[in-house]
Amino acid sequence: MSEQPLTFLPLSYSARPPRLAVVAPQGDDWVRWAAAALARLSKVWGCSGSVVLPAGTAEHPALRRCLVHLQPDHVVSYVPSWDTADKVTPGLVSAVVAQQDLPQGSPRKQFEESVRKQRWRAPVVVEAEAAAIALRTRLAANEQEDHVHVHGLFDAEEDQSLTPLAAVATTSLIGVPQSLVTSPAALAYAMHVGVEQSSYEGVVESRQWLEAAARGDESPLLNDLHPTAGGEALPVMAHRAALCIPVRRGYRQAQTTVVVGDRPEDFALAQVLRQLHDYVAWLPSGDTSLASFWLFNWMPRGAKLTATSASLSSEEVRGSIDRIWDEHGVGGIEPVEKDRPYTVVDPVDLELQGHSMVVLQTAWDQPRSLPASVVSDGSLETALALAGEVPPGLDAVRHRWQVSLICAEHPLPPLPELTTSALITADQSPWQTFVRAADGGITYWSHRFDFVSSGASLAGTLAAPKLAWPGIRKILQQATEASTTQLRPSAAGKRAAIAERLLGSRKALEDLAAGPGWQVLRLYLPETSRTDLPVHSWWPLKSAVVLSWEAIAALEQPGWDAAARRAQADEWTTQGVLRRGLVLGCAHCPIYDFYPLAEISQQYRCRRCGGDNDLVQGRWKPFGEPRWFYDIHPAVLELVANDGDVPLLATRYLKSQPWARPALVGEEFELLRNGNPFVEIDFALATSGELWVGEAKKTGSLADSPRTRKREAAKLIDGCLAVRAGGLILATAQPAWSNVTVDALREEVRGCRIAGRPVPQIRLLTGLRSQPKLAWL
Repeated sequence: MSEQPLTFLPLSYSARPPRLAVVAPQGDDWVRWAAAALARLSKVWGCSGSVVLPAGTAEHPALRRCLVHLQPDHVVSYVPSWDTADKVTPGLVSAVVAQQDLPQGSPRKQFEESVRKQRWRAPVVVEAEAAAIALRTRLAANEQEDHVHVHGLFDAEEDQSLTPLAAVATTSLIGVPQSLVTSPAALAYAMHVGVEQSSYEGVVESRQWLEAAARGDESPLLNDLHPTAGGEALPVMAHRAALCIPVRRGYRQAQTTVVVGDRPEDFALAQVLRQLHDYVAWLPSGDTSLASFWLFNWMPRGAKLTATSASLSSEEVRGSIDRIWDEHGVGGIEPVEKDRPYTVVDPVDLELQGHSMVVLQTAWDQPRSLPASVVSDGSLETALALAGEVPPGLDAVRHRWQVSLICAEHPLPPLPELTTSALITADQSPWQTFVRAADGGITYWSHRFDFVSSGASLAGTLAAPKLAWPGIRKILQQATEASTTQLRPSAAGKRAAIAERLLGSRKALEDLAAGPGWQVLRLYLPETSRTDLPVHSWWPLKSAVVLSWEAIAALEQPGWDAAARRAQADEWTTQGVLRRGLVLGCAHCPIYDFYPLAEISQQYRCRRCGGDNDLVQGRWKPFGEPRWFYDIHPAVLELVANDGDVPLLATRYLKSQPWARPALVGEEFELLRNGNPFVEIDFALATSGELWVGEAKKTGSLADSPRTRKREAAKLIDGCLAVRAGGLILATAQPAWSNVTVDALREEVRGCRIAGRPVPQIRLLTGLRSQPKLAWL
């Protein structure tokens, strides 16, 4: 591929702790195991932006989309020690020691101490490791060609790849004593503030845990558990404890969410949503009278609570949240339906636009600029590696961090397929560091994990990869590379690409579709009525229709005066959209044709019969002095004839939405299986949070017959999933999609969910040529 001259890639640089998804043993006493995993995670820098997942929840349908949006850097399993296992199930260590028939005293005590430090390899731990491997593979989190960067969290060992929280914290840290976390209610609070492995003799009632869970990590309950901690102490899960702050990436509305249910999947869902939404409370069953006060009274004015559950049906969730609201009773509010400030949402339909990052407060959104070359497919390749640097507050010898680079002009969706091979230049070693797409850009591990010689310099220790920013076509190709699906440009896509090349950019082509000039181009269509145009200002030739300046000037468009039209016509001829020339006849055969300016001289040769002609008055139309006519580029004419403005108007409107700024846009393409096309996609839209594909129609229906509508709906959803897109947009020029089409889409979505197949988020875009409107299906 040929390269254009160097440009500069403006970047936003952030340093942050790694995001972890820790898969914990589940078993019958899953609450205690989750508490043990939280206690271990609470010792790691970055715990405030990480989550614990009981093993059986890692592939739960309610969490699949949420985990993709979380974008964990590392998926690891939690491997407890025998000492921890003995606390969860008392008597395990005593039974092992008793089997050895050791004498009382020092030998027996030493053996017991040795056992307690060893890894506990019970079946529940093996199951957790298997679940972590499956989740790691699906999310492409910390694995590169079978090389796992961070293996797991072990009670008795410190992983050198992860920085202890205590090595970074500058104040004392406190958490819920692990011995107290024996119920879902206690776990609901502990997930907000963290767990420590100290003992505590007191008792906390279930209703107190639930009230504290509803209030979040600002609750004074933690201070009640640590009366001597002092005013400077911070919860281990507090962002400030790790010298970090949360920042928002992409467009996101304020989200206030409550998760109900007391199953492991409910705990896991609440954990993940806590990283994605502004306020999240997990309320397992119990006395929620105090919780209800904090739940509704702390909501922002006009906000609406979202209630959901991973284990309960929507009807059961509504019953639970209704009971909590009925207990609310503040200010004499009558609990009538219209006043209830909450809505029930299935987990697969949760709003997940935008995402959060927990970043080092001294090193985030710092400007960087790299020389980069623009490749013909729209990809960017950095010409220089980043210089190694250590963010303020960190030590390159003791600490490890993530580097996140975000380009506002070139977003990358966090697709698992966008791993090292797609994100580094060809001459870069893939083993220098772990690189992947995340946070709308590229993230990589701060240190090298290839060969580092003893006594290496700081620059030789820190990773400095040469990065590549794939364009939309490469993103789509990369997404289908591992499957049996192939991708190729469609005929319509090729026409749009030619028009885009003539005009200079996709934006210019979209602006043309939305501007008055599109109606001028429609005058070139054979079926268009031109009776209102001046006589002899246009001619229907055998090859095409041609227009004179008089015809272009006669088409009245509001806000488009003659001077603007004149400038537009000149620009089009410069670009090649139109060709200026004469309509000339032949002295040997009765044919008139259009001859571009570049082909005209005093003598010319007839295109039909090859006869030689002189450029004299009898040869041109109309009679009198010759008049310039304008012919249209055939690819642009076909684009206009096939209502190519509809997908252009769709992507233009979508890019104006806050959640899609900025975006990479791709023209129409076909998807093939076994060499056979099975669906056409009219456009692709890559944002910092997701990849969307779309279907654009002039009409408001996918097809005329029920069977064809069902087939088209299935093909579109299938094609969406084939390119790993998280969303499907159906766009039409009509004010609304037909009811039968909407019903067909809903029926197909319902069938996929019943069958356990993934379903993309679907949006309906209407009124493209008048008043565009976007709504969820």
